[in-house]
Amino acid sequence: MRCAGARTRDIALIAGSFVAPLLIGVALGDLLHGLPIDSAQNYTGSLWELLQPYGIFTGVTLVLVCALHGATFLSLKTTGDLRERAGLLARRVAPFAGAFVIGFKIWTHVTHTNEFFLNATELLAILAALAAVWLVYERRAGFSFAATTVTIASCIVSIFVGLYPSVMVSPTSAAFDLTARNTASGPYSLKVMSVVALILLPIVLAYQTWTY
Repeated sequence: MRCAGARTRDIALIAGSFVAPLLIGVALGDLLHGLPIDSAQNYTGSLWELLQPYGIFTGVTLVLVCALHGATFLSLKTTGDLRERAGLLARRVAPFAGAFVIGFKIWTHVTHTNEFFLNATELLAILAALAAVWLVYERRAGFSFAATTVTIASCIVSIFVGLYPSVMVSPTSAAFDLTARNTASGPYSLKVMSVVALILLPIVLAYQTWTY
């Protein structure tokens, strides 16, 4: 019989795993949808204005895709009963994740672009999500994990592609938008960060690869 402490840790882990992608998704959705900021780059809205529908939908989409991603990872890396449970969870979550990704991309395209056709990142996100759903039901854990990886990456990239050159839209006035230019650090700081990244990024990637 499991102790109360173990159950508490499980609950905390589940709650944290749910809240983190939800809030990240809400924040990313808010960046693209827009938040009221003034000429001094100060937020002028209320707490509730952070929870606008597009941001919440983005957060829920990210939660579902991350849940599918995690379930396929467990199916790939475990055996026995745990693998079966992970596979069952993946098959239950997959249709909802796929539907939300499609809805998210259509909502994003309709409200934040002037083009009729989907761009490359939007189309890639939808195709990867559909592939992930199909691969989950085919019980191809490795390929479904790769497909959910592409889905998450392309969804995030498409948000920043839609934003650029802005990094936050201000519905108060287009003149108050935060852009890549007016929010950048000074030239010296950028040079230092570039050198540090060039040195440390390969080390971090090598370590993560070795750990995996």
